[in-house]
Amino acid sequence: MACSTKTLKVCALVWDVIYALFGLAIVGVGVYVILEFEQFYTAAFIILGLGIVVILTAILGSLGASHESSRISKTFAIILILWAVLQTLTVGFFWIFQSTLLINVDKTFDQLWRNQPVPIKPENASQIASIERWLDCCGNVGPNDYMHPPYSCYSNDKLSLDGCRQKFLEYISDRWDAFNFLSIGLVLVELICAAFAWVLANSILNRWRRSKYYPK
Repeated sequence: MACSTKTLKVCALVWDVIYALFGLAIVGVGVYVILEFEQFYTAAFIILGLGIVVILTAILGSLGASHESSRISKTFAIILILWAVLQTLTVGFFWIFQSTLLINVDKTFDQLWRNQPVPIKPENASQIASIERWLDCCGNVGPNDYMHPPYSCYSNDKLSLDGCRQKFLEYISDRWDAFNFLSIGLVLVELICAAFAWVLANSILNRWRRSKYYPK
């Protein structure tokens, strides 16, 4: 039984580390959104908060496993199961209403386009200019949106012919799908961590009972 408990402890710690790495990845996504998309600060901070909660939860699980605490491990497992259910419902909700998300993104781009500095000059930095340099695009639907395309529309002295609105929508859609798959992977890891934590907790409890009734 002792060997089995030690094996479960190692497996639980390994999966807790993997879970913490997922948390770090989510924090990275949140920081990236904060740095790149000023209009999506609310979503960015929600993502950032989720990543921090995941890391803290992983630390709780690691403490339970390393200290061989049955109570902490079971608490950790219950928290993970609740998290997994909540995240599954959330991902399902956003997946169903993805078209609504893209409509809001389109409105956000339209707002950025209307709020850019006028006249458009190289020294007038704007988020549209940043998007043009970042996605190799030009204007709303193309370079014809400008009388004279700004420097941000050029990549290696070549004028970008694609409009930024469609490229921006496609970029957000692709990244949103990637985030949904990341969330599904996170749920699977949470369920695995919960299973190891629960079995480890029972193993610790059984070992304590055996030592109580059959002392060496």
